[in-house]
Amino acid sequence: MPQFVIFIILFLCAKLIFPLTTPSMVNDFKACGRLIMLATGFRIAKIKDFPIADMIPAMILVWPISWVFSSFIMPLLMH
Repeated sequence: MPQFVIFIILFLCAKLIFPLTTPSMVNDFKACGRLIMLATGFRIAKIKDFPIADMIPAMILVWPISWVFSSFIMPLLMH
């Protein structure tokens, strides 16, 4: 249920959030979601019991972390 609430909030705020994003931020967000869905699949298949609820904040944290990385760290590595 918490994952559903966060996804709905992000969906409703998408018009405000999307203009502030870069393509790399969107790709990082998609990758984070895919990892959570993969972990959910492992849990459903009873292969490995991942704490999915503990991974949900990553969906919010991926935006600022990706921005900091692409704005400050990548330019340092490109020199």
